[in-house]
Amino acid sequence: MIVAIEGPSAVGKTTWCRVHYPGNIVEAPPENLDAPDLYADPIEVANFWVDYNAKLWQTALRIEKEKGLAICDGDPFHLFFSWSFWKAGVLPSDLFEAELPLYRRAGQEGRIGFADLILWREAPIDELRRRVKSDTTRRRRHELYLSQTPFMKVWFAAREQTLPGTVREWHEHFRIEDVGSSPATSLRYDATAFDQMMSTLN
Repeated sequence: MIVAIEGPSAVGKTTWCRVHYPGNIVEAPPENLDAPDLYADPIEVANFWVDYNAKLWQTALRIEKEKGLAICDGDPFHLFFSWSFWKAGVLPSDLFEAELPLYRRAGQEGRIGFADLILWREAPIDELRRRVKSDTTRRRRHELYLSQTPFMKVWFAAREQTLPGTVREWHEHFRIEDVGSSPATSLRYDATAFDQMMSTLN
């Protein structure tokens, strides 16, 4: 099983993964990653991040094969990032429109797919800001990331509508071992599910 841990920036995804599943983690991109700027050419940004996230998915597949369970610190199917920034008014639609066909093709090719389960957690925005102030390693664009939160919720609600039972609330003492099988496993690379989800979001 491949499980992705999601929620707003500073909600505690990385800490939870490292405490509860230290040997099963697919790590989030490091803060010092040499990536194109968010506001650079959309084609360049899209190609970089789709390739990068496809590599994360391949890492998840390897861990799953070796250990039976891979825990992703963030969903490798990261199309929600550009979509939510667009909907929040942070970016024009260009990056999402560039990424959309790349993610779809990567899915058809088996390079990236739907995680079997998304665990979502929220926290009050004032608490998220407080955590960032006490964490000197936190990204400088934290307020931008917080603007994504309402739209991330819409995104994962659309995913749950498309793949029922695959998005669940994540709490501190959640035991993934108690989940059992996921209905998404057989639909990891399903283009029809992809198209249906995009239609729901539109």
